[in-house]
Amino acid sequence: MIVLSCNVRGLGKGEKKCVVRSLVEFYKPTIVFLQETKLSNYDDRVIKAIGGSALNRGIGVDAEGALGGLLSLWNEDQFKVSDCISNSRCLILIGELLSMKAVAAFCNVYVASVEGEGRKLWDFLINSMNSFSISWCIGGQPK
Repeated sequence: MIVLSCNVRGLGKGEKKCVVRSLVEFYKPTIVFLQETKLSNYDDRVIKAIGGSALNRGIGVDAEGALGGLLSLWNEDQFKVSDCISNSRCLILIGELLSMKAVAAFCNVYVASVEGEGRKLWDFLINSMNSFSISWCIGGQPK
C-alpha cells in the first residue's frame, strides 16, 4: 500500500493538476493527501483530473480565502471509507483496507503558521485517536 502526501501550494492551475496526476500514475497510491489546495470546490471534475481512474473517490475541506484547503483521494477498490471527520485543518478517513481486512484511519493535516493553531490540531488529533482503537497514518504538515 502506498500513501502519497504533498503540499501543492494551490491547485487552481491545470499544470499543477497534471503534475499531481503524473505522480499518481507513476506511484499508483491507494490514498493521496493534498494540502494547501486553495480550492473551495471539490467536484467530480477535480477528483477525476487528479486521480484519473486509479483514485475514484475524494473529499475535500474548503480553503479559507486563499489559505489552506485539503483534498484526500483514495481507490475505493482498496480502501472502503466508513466514516469521515473533518475541520478546517484536518481530514480523517476511517475505513477498511480490503487487502488486509483491517480498519485504519488516514489523516490529512495542514496548519498555517498561525500562533496556537498547531496545539489545537494536536489536541483534536489526540482526542480522535483515543476515540478509535485502530491503526493511524498521519500525513501533511502538522506544526
